[in-house]
Amino acid sequence: MQYSLTQWLLFFFLYCFLGWIWECLYVSAHEKKWINRGFLYGPLIPIYGFGAIIVFLITLSVRDSIPKIFIVGVSCSTALEYGTGVVMQKLFHRRYWDYNRKRFNLNGYVCPFCSLGWGLFSVVQIKVLHPFFESAILEIPTVAASFLSMIFVAIYAADTALSVQSALCLQKNLK
Repeated sequence: MQYSLTQWLLFFFLYCFLGWIWECLYVSAHEKKWINRGFLYGPLIPIYGFGAIIVFLITLSVRDSIPKIFIVGVSCSTALEYGTGVVMQKLFHRRYWDYNRKRFNLNGYVCPFCSLGWGLFSVVQIKVLHPFFESAILEIPTVAASFLSMIFVAIYAADTALSVQSALCLQKNLK
């Protein structure tokens, strides 16, 4: 299936939002209080959107094999998580996640337990979630989908600009 740019954007924002929900619920349950996760002010965590799109694209040729989807999910998601963690720490001098207390972690950015979780999430995404979301997004009329995606892009761009500015100011103030 080929998607329009508008449809890709809607998938991206949907997975960013679902990632935010997952992170907030997981961390809040662990901390026993509500924790709003993520770098952005709004309810989006972009690494989930990018990860979902990357896994979706790379698994196109192996969709019939759950083990292959799992392996691709582990590999791609772990690489993305490691790279994002390194870049964000270099840019903002702050760790947004830290697996140093997990066994066999790599510089605190990734660990086997979480990597295996990303593999499982990838299988769920490809086999369960995406077919459902695909049918829903393809039902949205083109004009409405374009309008929605433009609004989401504008909000995302503003949120990213404000969040980056805030993180850089915090970094400067901490010095």
